[in-house]
Amino acid sequence: MSLAAIILAAGKGTRMRSLRAKVLHELGGEPMIARAVRAVAALESDPVIVVVGHQAREVEAAVNFPNARFALQEPQRGTGDAVRCALDQLPANFSGDVLITYGDMPAITTVTLRAFLDEHRKRGAKLSFISIILDDPSAYGRVVRDAAGNVNKIVEFRDASPADRAIKEINTGCYLVESALLRFALAQLKPANAQDEYYLTDIVAIARNENEKVEAWVATDPAQFAGINSREELANMEAEIRTAVNRKLMQSGVTLVDPSTAYISEKSEIAPDCVIGPNVQILGTCKLGEGVRIDGTAWLSNVIIGPRCHLKLGVRAEDCTIGEESDIGPFANLRAGTALAGHNRIGNFVETKNARLGRGTKASHLSYLGDATIGADTNVGCGVITVNYDGYDKHQTEIGDRCMVGCDTQLVAPVKVGSDVFVASGTTIIREVPDGALVMSHHPQREKAGWMAIWRKRHNDSPDGSLRRKKH
Repeated sequence: MSLAAIILAAGKGTRMRSLRAKVLHELGGEPMIARAVRAVAALESDPVIVVVGHQAREVEAAVNFPNARFALQEPQRGTGDAVRCALDQLPANFSGDVLITYGDMPAITTVTLRAFLDEHRKRGAKLSFISIILDDPSAYGRVVRDAAGNVNKIVEFRDASPADRAIKEINTGCYLVESALLRFALAQLKPANAQDEYYLTDIVAIARNENEKVEAWVATDPAQFAGINSREELANMEAEIRTAVNRKLMQSGVTLVDPSTAYISEKSEIAPDCVIGPNVQILGTCKLGEGVRIDGTAWLSNVIIGPRCHLKLGVRAEDCTIGEESDIGPFANLRAGTALAGHNRIGNFVETKNARLGRGTKASHLSYLGDATIGADTNVGCGVITVNYDGYDKHQTEIGDRCMVGCDTQLVAPVKVGSDVFVASGTTIIREVPDGALVMSHHPQREKAGWMAIWRKRHNDSPDGSLRRKKH
């Protein structure tokens, strides 16, 4: 049987106290709507329809699922109205089940949704929803059953009687509905409630009045159905995700020196015998080889790190590759496009961007290497700069193998330096240097005897050299 899915994501989320739509807030390094869509899309639902409203274009961009369709709900008049808007994107000849979930329910898993779908079809129900039992059901809608235990209706908390509020079985808001029944039930909805909204929950009573089979599938893991409605709830779920990721890593042979300050993406791969120090963020799709050591206070995003590399204090790296047995930092910044072949040394306060360094090449301190290709076993001295930007365009610098680039050298791109070149300190290179050459651009050193005394006298300074500075 065919399966379609509708994900409700139109609300602003006023309790977030934010200018951004609620579903755009990040969880585990990505917008929560992306997590909700991924869980549904894995069921091979077709189509997947996302109902948008507040900041619709931004939400559409965050979905990151190529086959998604979007339905605009404007204004927002309840969940029932939202699903009615989604029907415009459901093919008129669609015949099958429709799964309805929420963009602010990011913890639900594909495994749970698959079990729900299987049970729905096994029982032969026309409408099923997921319920859970809570000791403190708070303000959730209550599942009202008849004397035989059959589902009768769902009552929203605002409209519930004292007897209804005593019920501990609550509705999670996740539904599976046969498409023809869904179309019929939505057409019957009326905003006869305290909020003057079209409640999706009313379709349960409508289906029962039509003598259709309605089932409540009681889930055993309430945490999966937690909605995000506040910053505190967002932070709590973030902590739960991080704890689960860190536990899994430690069980696989990774050392986390301080798990409470290790922020590691679920998408990252970290090999056994890696050691992750305190205050480390490993985001995106990072991949760390065996035996990598990160001392601490590092920020990594979409980085591939070869085996036995050592990242010292304060390293920042994104969208780059670090070859095996390289030493990075402290306080190095590897920007997007950096590729280190292996056995490299990038030292303190070195910045690289779109730089490809050959095996064994080193830049130990205080250098900027941008839009550069450097061969193997080259040493880049302190204060070396590739002058890659002319105010309009970026230009390439090429340096060959086994070069010695002296301190305080500027390479004005586009420029090429051959292999086995010795660059004297303080050189400015503006044209191609052939293999095996010594290159320098020194100005003659000159001295003026007694100049300092004249300078001090001019400024009315004392003979011992202490300055008498004017107060400003």
